[in-house]
Amino acid sequence: MNRRQFGFGLAAATGTAVLSRSIGTARDNAPLRVNGTRLNQHLADLSQFGKNPQGGVSRVAYSEADRQGREYVVGLMRAAKLDTSIDAAGNLIGRRAGGDSSSKPILLGSHIDSVPEGGNYDGDVGSLGAIEVAQTLAENNITTRHPLEVVIFQNEEGGLIGSEAMIGALTDKELDHVSSSGKTIRDGIRFLGGDVSKLASVKREKGSIAAYLELHIEQGGTLEAEHIDIGVVGGIVGINQ
Repeated sequence: MNRRQFGFGLAAATGTAVLSRSIGTARDNAPLRVNGTRLNQHLADLSQFGKNPQGGVSRVAYSEADRQGREYVVGLMRAAKLDTSIDAAGNLIGRRAGGDSSSKPILLGSHIDSVPEGGNYDGDVGSLGAIEVAQTLAENNITTRHPLEVVIFQNEEGGLIGSEAMIGALTDKELDHVSSSGKTIRDGIRFLGGDVSKLASVKREKGSIAAYLELHIEQGGTLEAEHIDIGVVGGIVGINQ
């Protein structure tokens, strides 16, 4: 199991937890909405780290662009009043207390590393969108019943490393794998501020999380609706380490 499977395993049983009641109301009792303009600006700002001539990004995990992008994101997390830290695997964790301390946390997030010559939205929308939710809640003095955690997984494009660590599935063999940055996973974790000797502390036990929600962008139906053909898929990548 990895972060892509969290949602499938939890959605049916805990979907209502994501929409559970809150303590407090938005100003003037207006429907609570995130600030789309701000979110788009944050996405544009993040796209500068690893920007390439094609208009996308090459922000592979453990690169200098990745480190700089993470520093920018940490600033956003702190501005959103999240208690922010780096776990032993190098994942960024931003916590927000809930009204019921006995409730299990709801996790929101994604990743910000990219494939070489990648796009500006894959992973970024889920990561910065989660931070925007936290900032909107903070600005409106709303406390959810469940604690919230914004999680920015590290190196998801190079092998689902951050999410594997969170479920206790990261192996020594994987730690010695050389990533696209030229660093081994082991050295990359250290580069991001993690501690390989304490990876066991990252594992979340089964049942310890109320729900995991990730806003993810994929291609939509626009090209099909307008009858525009741009190519045929000739192959698909399968990651095996």
